[in-house]
Amino acid sequence: MRSFIESLIDVGSGFFLAVVVQLYIFPIFGFYPTIFDSMGIALIMTCVSITRSWIWRLVFKRYEKISFYKDV
Repeated sequence: MRSFIESLIDVGSGFFLAVVVQLYIFPIFGFYPTIFDSMGIALIMTCVSITRSWIWRLVFKRYEKISFYKDV
């Protein structure tokens, strides 16, 4: 349960930070998103990030079974 809570805090803080950064950084590049636009973009990027992390974990678990790291 602790790992789940840590993951929830990690993903939630990343989502919040992405929204805030977009609201301040995007205007520098000429983009002026609304708060809802920023939340939508952050949600999409959060899903991409979760999927990327999951795939890398699968890759490393697979190599762990092959004994790639046992000699190190």
